[in-house]
Amino acid sequence: MSIITKSFEIFCGTGGVGKTTLATSRALGQASTGLRVLLITIDPAKRLKDLLNLTEESVGEVTPVKVNDISLDALLMSPEKTIQRMALKYQTPDLASNRIVKILSRPYGGMNEILSLVEVQMQFDSGKYDVIVLDTPPGAHFLDFLEGIGKIRSFFDQSFVELFTYLGTKTASAGKKIFGMGIINRVISGGLRKLLGHLQKVTDAKFIEDFIQAVQIIYQSKDAFLKGLALQDRLKSKTECNWFLVTSVEQGKAQEAVEMKSHAKSFMHQDHFLVLNKCLEQEMSSWNPTDEKLQALKTSLDSREKDLKKSLKQSFPVVLEFPEVMSLEPIEHVISLTNKWKTYVP
Repeated sequence: MSIITKSFEIFCGTGGVGKTTLATSRALGQASTGLRVLLITIDPAKRLKDLLNLTEESVGEVTPVKVNDISLDALLMSPEKTIQRMALKYQTPDLASNRIVKILSRPYGGMNEILSLVEVQMQFDSGKYDVIVLDTPPGAHFLDFLEGIGKIRSFFDQSFVELFTYLGTKTASAGKKIFGMGIINRVISGGLRKLLGHLQKVTDAKFIEDFIQAVQIIYQSKDAFLKGLALQDRLKSKTECNWFLVTSVEQGKAQEAVEMKSHAKSFMHQDHFLVLNKCLEQEMSSWNPTDEKLQALKTSLDSREKDLKKSLKQSFPVVLEFPEVMSLEPIEHVISLTNKWKTYVP
């Protein structure tokens, strides 16, 4: 079968199934056809760094890479760097210096998933790429990424957007944008004023000032966040996004994929692909052991893999099979799988 390249291609799956390697090989395969490709990983383990020999200094920066004379760009997601790019693009330097925003954009600060969506959208808006391949966090962390869309929606609910619009209109008419304590006291509900009062009791006046400034600068950068929210529709679109749910023939991994599909069903459209990695059928077909025990092992492995494939094809519309690569060098895995992807080119 053939796979049509789309603007966004998302790789998800549980840990240890070769998700990052397959995402990298897919990106290389597309780049080999002349497409402008950006490969982004938001996996905190950053296995992509090891695969492509990227340096620690490259984290958060779009970095040109070349494998077997195939060129593409790679980005190891860094919330801090995304904040800096947003501050530059939306001319809000305080976004990168405010201490509340800094806390929220730390690795476990709560904004990582939201900022990942913002980063993907900003890179696509740059017009530099034909396709963005996204390597997501493993397992439950992938679901956190999807829920980042919900977090944006909750934060910018309609009443909050209306409040921002009101404040923007009022202050724009005065020829400047002010979002200080005076406006908060006049406009924002008593509930938030009460919260600020409690905060002032347990913190300091500078914290309250930073908190108010954080709300102000997030408002000034709201277009970036709201574009991240709009990205949801594109990722759900059959014409704009390919979803690859990666698993392997290893014990128990396939069931984890079925469970992930169930959790992600509201995001993943129906014509997604299951990628079954580390298949042994091809290697076993050329293996003819004379020892009875080895022959029994071959029969058992062969039977188990065929039963697994039959079962998965009942749960997934399309199953793509990728072989186990017998090499200790990670880059050899990438190159071999890149060649396999070429068999799925239209």
